[in-house]
Amino acid sequence: MSEVNSEVNVDAQLMSMGAVAPGRADEVRSDRTVDSVAGLSAIFEEGVNIVALSRRLDAAIVEEARVALAQPSFRLLTSITPSNGPGALLAQLPELSHLAAELHFWTEVLADLTGCERVGVRLARLEAAMCPRFHVDKVTVRVVSTFAGNGTEYLAEEDVDRRWLGHAAQGASDEASGLLRRGARIRRAEAGDVVLLKGEAWPDNTGRGAVHRSPGASSTSPRLVMTLDPL
Repeated sequence: MSEVNSEVNVDAQLMSMGAVAPGRADEVRSDRTVDSVAGLSAIFEEGVNIVALSRRLDAAIVEEARVALAQPSFRLLTSITPSNGPGALLAQLPELSHLAAELHFWTEVLADLTGCERVGVRLARLEAAMCPRFHVDKVTVRVVSTFAGNGTEYLAEEDVDRRWLGHAAQGASDEASGLLRRGARIRRAEAGDVVLLKGEAWPDNTGRGAVHRSPGASSTSPRLVMTLDPL
C-alpha cells in the first residue's frame, strides 16, 4: 500500500476529541488520495491543491526504468502534442517503448484535464534532490511521478505555516524553521504514484500553491522522475 494512504493522522484523532489547536478544525483538506485516473479531477475542487493517485507500475515499465537508470546521463526533455499520438516519444525512446507509451498516456490525461494542446515532458535520472526544500511552483498545475527511487514529498495545507517558505526561513531547515505545524506529517509518494500539484499560477490560487520538495537521491540510489507541464 502506498505511504500516502497508510499514515495515521494523529491530529484527526485529536480533532474528534476536541483537542486540536483553534483555527484548524474547520479547514478543508487540501490533499486527496484517489484510486482511479478519473479521480484526478478532484484537482478542480476549491481548496484542493494536491491529488495523488496510488498505483503499482507494470513489470515492463519497472524493467525499462532499470535500463534508463543504468545510463548515468539519461535525460529526456521535450514537448509534444498528445493528440498526435505516441510517435514523437517512441522516436526519442526507441529502446524504452513501454516508458514512452506511459509518458504519452499521462500527457493525454493532462491535456484532457487542462485543455492544453501541448505538454512539456521531462524524464530524468537524478542523483540528488533538485529542490530539497519545501517550496511552491509558479505554474498552473504539474504532474509528477517517480518510476524508480523515492517519491515526491508534500504537505497538506493544515500542516504548513507558509510564513516560513523560501527566504523567510533564513537558511533554517524545513524541520527547524517553523514551516511545519505541530503534529505535521510529511506525505511521501511511492514509486508509481502519480501526483498532481496545483501551482501559484492556477486561477485564484496565489498564496496557496502545493507545498512540496524532492526526496533524497544519490549515485547509488538514483531516481527516475517524470514531470509534465501544460503549455
